Amino acid sequence: MGGQVTNLVIYELHYLAFAILGIVLGVLTMYYIMSKEAVIRAIGRLGGRWITALSGLPSYCSLPFIVSLVSPSTASSMLIAMYKDGRLTRRELYISSLINSFPALLSHLRTLMPVLLSTMGVYGLLYLLILMTLGLMQMIIFAILGRRGSSRDRDEDGIAELTEQAVNGSFNLGRVLKLIVRIVLVTSITSVALTVIELLGLNNYLSDYLSHMFGTLSPYAVSLIVAYVISDNAAFAVAGTLINEGLSGILIIKWLLIGYVALSLTRGIRHNAPYYLGIYGLKDGVTIMLISILTRALLALLVLGILYLI
Repeated sequence: MGGQVTNLVIYELHYLAFAILGIVLGVLTMYYIMSKEAVIRAIGRLGGRWITALSGLPSYCSLPFIVSLVSPSTASSMLIAMYKDGRLTRRELYISSLINSFPALLSHLRTLMPVLLSTMGVYGLLYLLILMTLGLMQMIIFAILGRRGSSRDRDEDGIAELTEQAVNGSFNLGRVLKLIVRIVLVTSITSVALTVIELLGLNNYLSDYLSHMFGTLSPYAVSLIVAYVISDNAAFAVAGTLINEGLSGILIIKWLLIGYVALSLTRGIRHNAPYYLGIYGLKDGVTIMLISILTRALLALLVLGILYLI
């Protein structure tokens, strides 16, 4: 028990340190950049053409999209800063955030790929491609929805007007610090509260519940699904062991997709809640988080169904 508490505290401190750093950098960078006319126009010309053309979003939304490849929390902080300044509608905020989930997924490849390849080999690569496909499908779906529902005229005159608004006093230090403090406080409080709940035995409860829910499956499948809900690396290690023991790699991938859905609806919420609630607030944060998680879960079930039909 003492070791578990220590590990959770270390994880929590590590998570908060990087999350807070990303939030501060995101808000400061966004307010600074939005006060520079030349930078805004350059973003619109160079970085935003394909994603804004596809989604109907303002051209400057391409900057958070690109930043998501490096730091998703920084990118989201940029979006909320745009929204607070009236440069995005609530609908555009939602669409932008949901689209950015794909580059955010790509940002995790540097840690995910070595583990999958070392434990599952070619099947790990196949599973990685499936995860990337899920993220790409989600991005395309919400980009199309954004395009179909876009009510703004994105011509040059409209961009020029938004640019003029941006340059006129975006960098108000008091307003910037107020937004940063609010986001950091909510993120920290939410994260600590969920960690305390986890220390009270949430993982054990989830393990027992999932074992009962998937009791009709193979014991190997149940152990893999439960491991996935607790730890990605543990699940991939179990998957690699089962493949080495002669089980079908495709069957293991199917079980991993079931675990991915269970993970999204359990640990996914625990991990993402501080991030979404802290940055977007209670109402918008919960809404965006649930839309994103449920969309990925449904897409994973769709791919799982296709695999079972093949």
